[in-house]
Amino acid sequence: MNQTQATDLLNRYSSGNCTVAEQQLVEAWYQELVNTGELEYGEGEKGSIQEAIEIELLQSIATDEIPYTSYTGETPVRQMHNRTWWAAAAILLCLSGTVVYLLNKRAATDLAKAGSTLKNDAEPGSNKAVLTLANGKTILLDDAANGVVAQEGKAKLEKPDDGKLVYSSDNSSGEGPLSYNTLATPRKGQYQLRLPDGTKVWLNAASSIHYPTGFRGKERRVQITGEAYFEVTHDKEMPFIVEKGDMQVEVLGTHFNVNAYDDESAIKTTLLEGSVKVVRQWAVDSGELAKGKRQKAKDKIQEVVLKPGEQAIAAAHSSLTIHHSPDLEQVIAWKNGLFHFESADIKTVMRQLARWYDVDVVYEGPAVKNDPLFVEISRNTRLSDVLKVLQESGSAKFSIQGKMIIVK
Repeated sequence: MNQTQATDLLNRYSSGNCTVAEQQLVEAWYQELVNTGELEYGEGEKGSIQEAIEIELLQSIATDEIPYTSYTGETPVRQMHNRTWWAAAAILLCLSGTVVYLLNKRAATDLAKAGSTLKNDAEPGSNKAVLTLANGKTILLDDAANGVVAQEGKAKLEKPDDGKLVYSSDNSSGEGPLSYNTLATPRKGQYQLRLPDGTKVWLNAASSIHYPTGFRGKERRVQITGEAYFEVTHDKEMPFIVEKGDMQVEVLGTHFNVNAYDDESAIKTTLLEGSVKVVRQWAVDSGELAKGKRQKAKDKIQEVVLKPGEQAIAAAHSSLTIHHSPDLEQVIAWKNGLFHFESADIKTVMRQLARWYDVDVVYEGPAVKNDPLFVEISRNTRLSDVLKVLQESGSAKFSIQGKMIIVK
């Protein structure tokens, strides 16, 4: 039985259009995979798979009684109990995407046994960041011991454990200019930060945040690069503002993600909880005057207010647009320690891998297939294993040369 025939059988099994013999074949196949233990789960993976199966079931099953007509003329199966549906959903989940999660686990093992072109490897990223103080001094936080790492005015900077930096007291009182710090992650790094007002920030790889060591006046303003997730402490008297280039996000207290990498096509602000206003201001050239003089550039300002589950998209030289139903799981997967792609193209996937494994990507040969990819895998996975999963999907072939991924 080839893959096309297997997929057709599983689709008929899911819809109830299979014979007793075919049903038994499918269930025996699934049970064999479970019993032999060939599908090994990494930490945290089993729960996500079960959750996906449950969602699939809730969306597609209204009753155990499934009427249908047999295509083979044999006696049809009239009833499929919960055990049967679990088997069907699990296997169909395996085959439904361009990248099949569970079977890819098995395929990766087979590739490893048979040998592949992925002879080199790279470890996944970890908690790494550099803190730059107001006086220009830098502290490598991944090397710093836990405890107080610095003090800026009244604000103590503490590292309670690996991966976190906490400002334990507010430096907002007093006179004189505020001190500013910058926290930056390299490629292959991530870090968490708690600002003086209690706001929590997660920084993705190759990202930074510039902020005061205490908040004064009528606003709390920070600047970012790369990608950051915020859980902002509510303060109606002092809005929190995240700034990136000509765009800023204004909030009182909420949860949201900003993806603002320079190598992405647009800045994307995604709201998970609360309300935010996204404001964009950029210069618009009005053209030549009759006498050959150019008018002064005028500022164009656009504002959009997001509701939970919406995303503002700010592409270069374009007006703000709103995506009303972005994939929230995909947006914050990085914060939850996952690569999660839904209908993603290969170059989108490779940009994330490049940042997290600190590698460069080179495309060789004919044009790479742009088939949509469906992947969920832990970010703690070694690079070679991630590439084996992608390679098994048929999207491309990969090799690793030093700190470079070759895509063919």
